[in-house]
Amino acid sequence: MILVNIFVRIIDFAYEVVLSKFLGPEGIGLFRISTTTLMVFLSITTSGIPMSVTKLVAEENAKRNHKNVETIYSTTILLNLCISILLSIVIVLFSDFIAINIFKNKEMIYGVYLLVPALIIMSITRVLESFFYGMKNMIIPSIAEIIESTARLIIITTIFYYFSNTNPIYGAMIAILGISIGELCDLIWSLLSKNKTRISRSKENIFSGFSIRFAAKILFMSLPLMASGFFSIILKFINTIMIPSRLMIAGYTNKSAMEVFGRITGMAMPLIHLPFMVTSAVVINLITSLSRDMVLKNFNKIKSDIQLTIKVTLLISLPLMSLLIVFSKTLSIFLYNDPQVGEYIRILGYGTVLSALQYTLSGILFGIGKEVDATRNRLLGLILRVVLIYFLVGDPKLHIYGFFIAFYMSNILILILDIISLKRSVDVKFNCFDILGKPLIGSIFMIGYIQLSTYDIKNLPNISIFNFIFILGIAFLSYLLILIITKAIPNDIIGRITKNVVD
Repeated sequence: MILVNIFVRIIDFAYEVVLSKFLGPEGIGLFRISTTTLMVFLSITTSGIPMSVTKLVAEENAKRNHKNVETIYSTTILLNLCISILLSIVIVLFSDFIAINIFKNKEMIYGVYLLVPALIIMSITRVLESFFYGMKNMIIPSIAEIIESTARLIIITTIFYYFSNTNPIYGAMIAILGISIGELCDLIWSLLSKNKTRISRSKENIFSGFSIRFAAKILFMSLPLMASGFFSIILKFINTIMIPSRLMIAGYTNKSAMEVFGRITGMAMPLIHLPFMVTSAVVINLITSLSRDMVLKNFNKIKSDIQLTIKVTLLISLPLMSLLIVFSKTLSIFLYNDPQVGEYIRILGYGTVLSALQYTLSGILFGIGKEVDATRNRLLGLILRVVLIYFLVGDPKLHIYGFFIAFYMSNILILILDIISLKRSVDVKFNCFDILGKPLIGSIFMIGYIQLSTYDIKNLPNISIFNFIFILGIAFLSYLLILIITKAIPNDIIGRITKNVVD
C-alpha cells in the first residue's frame, strides 16, 4: 500500500503541475472550486455508505454466505446509482445559480454540467472499492487507483498539448472532464475484476438483486458518518467559496482573487501534502493494528505503535518542511514557472508538519475507538477557520494573509484537541530530542549539502528533471546518513511495520 500510495501520489502531483502550467492560476482556482462543489454532493453517497458496505461484506464473507455478499453489492450499486441520479438532477436544475453565485462566471455553467458524470461514476466506483476491501482484496482497488491516475494524466495532458492556448475557463472544464475520464477507467477495470470474481463462484447459483432489508441496514449504518462527512465537506466548501469572495471585498478583482486562490490551493497545497504519500498507508494499517490491540488490551503494544507512527511522521515531514521553506522561490519557478507562488509555499511550508501530525493523530484516535473525538476536533477546527477567514480575509490590511492566520490557528487547535483526546485514553510519553531534534539535525545537513553541491539548487530553473531528481536523491541519502549516525531510525522499524501489516 505504501508503494502504491507513493506511485499514485507522484502521478497526481505531476498532474497538478501539468494543470497549473496549462491552466494558470485563474483556471486552477476555478477547477478547485469545481472539485469542492462536487465533493459536497459526493459526500452523500461516499461518506458513510462505502464503509458500511465494507463492514457488511466482511461479515457475510466470513460466514461464507456468498449470496448475501452479492446481494449487498448489487443493492448498494442500485442505491448509490439512484441517489447520484437524483443529486445530478439537482445540479442541473440549479446550474445557473451554481455558475453565477459560486463560480462567479456564467460561462462555467458547462463546467457545472460536467460534474454530473463524475458524480455518478464516482458513486459507483466507491462501492466497488469498498466491496473489494470487504473481501480483503487490496490488489484490485490499488491497481484501479494507478489506472485512474495514469489515464487521467496521459489523456488530459495530451488534450492540453494540442490546445496549449486554452482559455482558463475552458481549461478548467477540460480538467473537470478529466475527473470523469480517470474514474471511468477505474470503473471499467473494477467491473471486469468483479465479473471475474462472480464467474469464479457461478457454481453456487448466487442470485443477487435489490434487498430492502440490506438497503435499510446500509442507510442506518451510514447516516452518522454521512451526516458528519456532509457537515465537514460543507465547512470546507464554505472555506473554498469564501476566500475569493472575501478577497474581492478586500479590494481584489474577480480575476486576481481567483488567481491567488488557485496559487494557494492548486500549487502550494499539493507540496504541503506530499508526506501523505507514506503516512496515509502507515495510518491505514495502524488503525487495524490499534483496533485489534485495544480488544486484546495490549496497551504496551499500543503505546509502542503510536510512538513509532508519530516518529515516522516527523522523520518524513520535517525534511520536507525544511526544503519548502528554504527553497520556496526556486521550487515555484522550477515546478510552476510562477515566482509569486514562492511566498505562499514558504508561508505554508511550516504547516507541513502540522498537517502530517494532524492526519496521523486522526488515524490513531480512530484506531483506539475515539473516532467521535477525532471528528469533533476537526469540525471545531473547520468552524474556527470559517470564522477567521470571514473576518480576516476581508480586511484590506490582511487580505490573503488572513487565510494563512486562519490556516495555522485552526490546525493548531485541532492538534491540541487531538493531543488532549489521546492523553485521556493512552498515556504515551515521547523523547522530544529523539523525534524532533534528530530529524532537524538531519534536515540541516541535507539543506547544507544541496546549497554546497555542484548542482546548486538556485540554478534549478536551468537544469533538467533528471538532474533535479539526482540532487534530491543525494540530499535524501545525506539526510538518511545523519539519521543512521544519530540512531534516529530504530533498528527494527521495518520489522515492526511489516509485523503489523502481516498481523
